[in-house]
Amino acid sequence: MDGIDIAYRLKRLGVSQSDIARDLGVSASVVGNVIHGRISSFEVACHVGKLIGLSPSELWPQRYTFRPRGRSPRRRGEATAEPPMPAD
Repeated sequence: MDGIDIAYRLKRLGVSQSDIARDLGVSASVVGNVIHGRISSFEVACHVGKLIGLSPSELWPQRYTFRPRGRSPRRRGEATAEPPMPAD
């Protein structure tokens, strides 16, 4: 679903971006930018999703889909590429 569809659904519900911004204590431009995928804010995305009845990952799958990153080299016990500390 793209930003225009999301904005249309919100309008059909009688909710403006300014209403959402007021509820969350952010600016209306932040809400608009999240809706149109220019920036990410999980708080705004969750609020919009709750109003529409979809999860953020359903509205913005490219942005809010969980993708495990795996363990870092340090946690896996692999050597890091850091140079050794000089001895005094």
